[in-house]
Amino acid sequence: MNKPVQIHQAAFIMLQAQLTWTLWYMGILLLVNVARLIFSADGIDTFYNHAFVASNVYMLVIGIITISFMPYFVEMGVTRKSYFYGNAIASICLSILIPVFAYVLTIFEKLILANFKEPTFNIESAADGNFIGDLLQSILITPYVDMEANVLLSLAVFSLNIFVFYLIGWLIGTAFYRLGVIGGILFIAISIVLIAAKDSMQRIAMDLPLFETYAFFAAVPSRVAYILLVVIMFIPLILIRTLTKRAPIKI
Repeated sequence: MNKPVQIHQAAFIMLQAQLTWTLWYMGILLLVNVARLIFSADGIDTFYNHAFVASNVYMLVIGIITISFMPYFVEMGVTRKSYFYGNAIASICLSILIPVFAYVLTIFEKLILANFKEPTFNIESAADGNFIGDLLQSILITPYVDMEANVLLSLAVFSLNIFVFYLIGWLIGTAFYRLGVIGGILFIAISIVLIAAKDSMQRIAMDLPLFETYAFFAAVPSRVAYILLVVIMFIPLILIRTLTKRAPIKI
């Protein structure tokens, strides 16, 4: 009789699978950035800064598709509980590893291209109070800390950003799987609210200006913003666990 797969085993399996995707993603991103450095007439972003922007969308996408692995793991003897906690652990590890990989690759990039070009990074907001525009910038232009100013804080902020977007993607994918199109669309709306709240609480905590659309969050004190930021991260996890707890397995 086969032994049930434990949470740490499920976490390892999920992390291994997603690391494979991530290595391909990082490799392609590196090639694109090197090509831009070589052929661009002006100094451009470092690999770290390039990955900082692109990884939000990447994590959102793989978060959406990760629910498709649940039937496979359940058939392999992984309980829904083990799948949930295993993937939660894997997502945390992945959110830490991506910034570290980006940082290490940027060090090599600077060593190789030190005398070639001086890269720059411009993350200024072009917010004009348009809801869609501000939402897109909440995804693409998340709060940023310069790597040269504080490496550890920069890595931590990078990890936090992509972890939340992974959870948002996972929540959307799970909602479509469990509830169908109508339920999925409803959870997209919930996710938009979570993205706006996360971005605003993070900006308040880091003393950064809010997007005009989210200006009503300005009344939140910075100490409360830290607490709400943690709460916002737990909301998708609670919803995902609720949706997957008794989710039917679709073959």
